[in-house]
Amino acid sequence: MLRTLALSCWLLPPLALASTPAPRTLTGTLHVVAGGPGDQTDPHVSGPWVAYTNESRGTSEIRYHDLRTGADAAIPNEGAFDFVSDISGSTIVFTRVSTSSAIHAFDVGTDTVARELAPEAGSSRRSAVIGGRTVAWQDFGYTGVTSQPEIAVFDLDTGTLTRLTDDTFQDRTPAVSPDGATVVWAKCDEQGLRCDIWQARRGAHGFTSQALTGSEGEESQPDTNGEVVVYASTRTLDGVTDRDIYWKPLNGGTEQRLALPGMDANPSISGSLIAFERRDPSKNDFDIVLYDLSTETLYAITNTPENESLTDLSVDADGTVRVVWTVSQNGDFNVHAFTFKLDDAPGCKLAPVEPVSPAEVCARPGDWPLLASLEVARTSGQPNGVALGFAGSGDGVLCVDNGYNGEDSTAGWVWLNGRELVDPSRFKQGVPRVATRARLDGHNSLTALISGKPGSAFRIRVYGPPRLCQPVSGTPADATVIPGVTLAPVSSASVPVSPVTFVPEGPVRDAGLRGCSTGGGSITLSGVILLMAGLLRPRRAKALRRGDGAL
Repeated sequence: MLRTLALSCWLLPPLALASTPAPRTLTGTLHVVAGGPGDQTDPHVSGPWVAYTNESRGTSEIRYHDLRTGADAAIPNEGAFDFVSDISGSTIVFTRVSTSSAIHAFDVGTDTVARELAPEAGSSRRSAVIGGRTVAWQDFGYTGVTSQPEIAVFDLDTGTLTRLTDDTFQDRTPAVSPDGATVVWAKCDEQGLRCDIWQARRGAHGFTSQALTGSEGEESQPDTNGEVVVYASTRTLDGVTDRDIYWKPLNGGTEQRLALPGMDANPSISGSLIAFERRDPSKNDFDIVLYDLSTETLYAITNTPENESLTDLSVDADGTVRVVWTVSQNGDFNVHAFTFKLDDAPGCKLAPVEPVSPAEVCARPGDWPLLASLEVARTSGQPNGVALGFAGSGDGVLCVDNGYNGEDSTAGWVWLNGRELVDPSRFKQGVPRVATRARLDGHNSLTALISGKPGSAFRIRVYGPPRLCQPVSGTPADATVIPGVTLAPVSSASVPVSPVTFVPEGPVRDAGLRGCSTGGGSITLSGVILLMAGLLRPRRAKALRRGDGAL
């Protein structure tokens, strides 16, 4: 039984009641996306579409490939130099160098030529990324100094350009969440040596930005699925310096690490899956590795003598997963892919589940597995809180048993992955239970606060969808089977993030940081975290430190 009576418990590593899943396998198909003359490199994938850079005989173009049909075509560039692309849906963004360095966009379904975004004479922009309808890039035009790039975002629907950073640091390697609401990047000192991960999240009045990492290590190469941010970090632990893959919730909370020997870098995330480059000390070359947050399973997608790098992945709503990467072969670079279906368990797929109400699940769980359970009780003074991390995906159910091991509570809040599911309006005398649907995102963060009368209490339970399986038909003869290895991440307490900074949106170039937000309103998870940081009065750590920067 987990009973926590003080808000300071939020610094403890989360506990979960779910058992570690058994090792699984992936069954899919390997593809050669591009293997012609010259170098094909830097692939990015969204659904069936792969965008990549094709360099040959001093020219460079962006090509796009349909993994369903094998069709492959180039974006017309009229002799310009196009490189470093990204894709979301069917929209590709990339850097075009001619008389300037500009960001262009191209829709594979409707466009015949690419269009420049936020045109500006003599622009100096690069490293464009896209999520939904939001495009972000490095912009050197604000300062005119090549060592001081800033991060800018562009809304494809409104045509609004927003400057997210305004300082003398190096802001680089941006990434955008699939819904376009969150931008993450690495902020480094003037020499590009000391780096931390920052985020900016879109709200009703613009963006708010804050640091996600502090003095723990040297971070770079972030990516986000909109719920968590994943990144590479170099740290010295127990006298050993290593570069590993880390992640943490965007709302702040417990940081997780994959403790693997050797160098791990360049992570990408989609859904509950993380793909990254791994150099095992026993092989001393880079392979592509996949980690499933929901099942805590590690898969070696490649295991060859060649170096594989620059990986990306995409998870469709139906569970279809596509992983792409660059491989060095015979002096050239080529693009490969692996496609598979993410099933609920080895050798089976989810069978249809009869509709059932949350209240019925809470009263009679039946085949619904219990993924997490915790209690919170009211003492006095500041609100009492708990936090819990657990694995699980799909459409789950959250149950709050009011008055469990105490009196009925009249004031409480429950958040799941930053979404407020229960507030004080649901806590009333004589209401024994609150039941609601809960979307599970793979690696989940459950938090709760209780206030009001001392001696009151409630219990929270989270159930996942039933794992009722039906047999899968025979495996195709050309399928590749990749065994998984169970690997639980290592949790660690994180340095509190920096205060939130308000960033207004605007179409003008000088719209930048304009001071702190003081907006009020109902209590939120980010507000609770800042309240905790204020109560405990941590020593402020330097925002940037010496390290190895980005690869």
